[in-house]
Amino acid sequence: MTDVIGEHVFRQFLASLEPAMRLAGPVRDGKIVEFREGAPEDFVLDDSVSYKAPKEFYFPQVERLITFQDGEAESEPEPRPVAVTGARPCDLEALRVMRAVFLNGRYKDPFFEQRQARGLVIGLACDARKPGCFCDALGLDMKFSDFCDILLERARGEGAFKVTHLSGRGAEALAKFPGTADVKPAPARVGVTRGRALGLDLGRGEKEFFGLIDWEDAAAACQGCGMCTYICPTCHCFEFRDVTENGVTGRYRCWDSCMFPRFTLHASGHNPRASRAARYRQRVLHKYLYVAQNTGHIACTGCGRCVRSCPVGINIKSIVESLTEAEK
Repeated sequence: MTDVIGEHVFRQFLASLEPAMRLAGPVRDGKIVEFREGAPEDFVLDDSVSYKAPKEFYFPQVERLITFQDGEAESEPEPRPVAVTGARPCDLEALRVMRAVFLNGRYKDPFFEQRQARGLVIGLACDARKPGCFCDALGLDMKFSDFCDILLERARGEGAFKVTHLSGRGAEALAKFPGTADVKPAPARVGVTRGRALGLDLGRGEKEFFGLIDWEDAAAACQGCGMCTYICPTCHCFEFRDVTENGVTGRYRCWDSCMFPRFTLHASGHNPRASRAARYRQRVLHKYLYVAQNTGHIACTGCGRCVRSCPVGINIKSIVESLTEAEK
């Protein structure tokens, strides 16, 4: 049910998507691989792990939503669709979580919705686990995800991919290019239940988790830098900023972090999460409890980015495992 296609042919397929779409994928910059817009020949499609996920193409770190001038408001024009290549199964699961957060509630985010609806997502299976990864402990398959339009898996040997499509949009895109016109759909697979994360009982009440472990001890080494939130593929906290230049005011949406002291600071001066331990507890419970209760999805995909990048070596998996042990 799969087709093996030479890597050079697949890159030609990517090139054929222009100019209708922008192209983005993992690009190497020194020792770091990160998702950027670029040319097909620039994309790193081996088993190198990217520093960050492709979340920014759907939820930019800074985006202008609307402008005000002379009493008139004008929305920003729709961005050109983007074809993102090389998203790992953990990144794809993160997009599923983000979609649930932004689109499944009472209010939908039109900016996220239009970017995802008009784009193309091409997944890339992992060959092996990376340091700090624990996607399997969260019920994910590092070689498969159904939350993409096209899925690549490196074939044995160099320079070829097994390619399948998982959506009508993916099938249509492949059919338009002669070298990929005969690609078959992915075989049906049984989904994995993510209802329990690392054995944690998500049915517990919020306050029960507050006293299960010593949060002061758990967060003792934390520097409050916010690195974990900025590289996380599912973190979605933001703030609005109005900036005026040359008589034109732009309203911007910018990423924020629950690890910053001012994130929950009230106008009165009161801060309900004044301590670093309280903020770290919020981060863990938000991912493993609050989002799961609100959307049915655990807001952690075990990608390991926060584990690899934390300057003091805090491991969220270990924290959740300590909660699990405390429940027994």
